[in-house]
Amino acid sequence: MVAQISTTIETRIIYTYEDFDGVMVDVVEMVYPNGKTETRSCWTDENFTTGETVHHVVTRSGSVLKSNWATTANNKWMTAYIELWIKRYQAECEAFQANMDTLAHPEFYTPEEYAQAKADLGF
Repeated sequence: MVAQISTTIETRIIYTYEDFDGVMVDVVEMVYPNGKTETRSCWTDENFTTGETVHHVVTRSGSVLKSNWATTANNKWMTAYIELWIKRYQAECEAFQANMDTLAHPEFYTPEEYAQAKADLGF
């Protein structure tokens, strides 16, 4: 009988920087089970007029893949980056909602928590 080894590829955003034109670029690292690592630069364009969100990944050869292309649906880098981006976006939304709740109901929070929520929201 052969034992099956269950290993996964770990993916994470190492750091984020602002490009020369104001685009926030994420550097994503993928660590394979054998210890090999690869990194890619990724970013997201959000069009607030149309509601379209397009994710971009720079490949090893230097070309750019866009998430609205049908050919990128099964690309491991694209799917990993979209998953990481959604998790980060969801965490930001939850933090915003918690701060808004604190401002809406100050009677349930300490003055320090209220002041921190105001600071986090930029008031």
